[in-house]
Amino acid sequence: MIFVFDGIDGCGKSTHAKHAFDYVVSRGYDAVLLKEPTTESPAGIALKEALESGKRPSPEEELRLFIEDRKWDVENRIIPALQKGEIVVLDRYYYSTVAYQGARGMDAEKIMEMNSFAPKPDIGFILDIDPEIAMERIKRRKNADYFEELEYLKKVREIFLSMKGLPEVVIIDSSGDKRDVEVQIKGFIDRVL
Repeated sequence: MIFVFDGIDGCGKSTHAKHAFDYVVSRGYDAVLLKEPTTESPAGIALKEALESGKRPSPEEELRLFIEDRKWDVENRIIPALQKGEIVVLDRYYYSTVAYQGARGMDAEKIMEMNSFAPKPDIGFILDIDPEIAMERIKRRKNADYFEELEYLKKVREIFLSMKGLPEVVIIDSSGDKRDVEVQIKGFIDRVL
């Protein structure tokens, strides 16, 4: 099984992915917690370097790097984990590529098609939060990155919210108490398990 945690920067996806991973393991399942972009593939390393330098690639180049990194991730980590019977918990996946590159003016449907090689999640949690609240959370971080501009995050959020029609996607309001969010997530995971 694959459980994905996605949403705009500052929505709590990394926190909730870790909680979900811990929960699945506590229930006796073998699991692996992964994050995209990776820090192992050449494309993932190039994305990290661009992030750290503040020199964002063109939308087309950035999309190419995300697709290459995901292909590497699917081949080297996701498929092998699934073949071993592990549950894969992902902090970001192709929903992010669709939303973030779509907000840069690229065709969201085409980006989704370009990711058709990637295994479909059993649950794709989109953690929704008002971008202004997210920005407040981000400001508390030491290393805010180039994705984190309010108007851009508003566009990204709109694309994430447009995914509510996908059968595997669950949209959860993550602006409130994180324990309440965690309880909701556990409920969905329990139903699938």
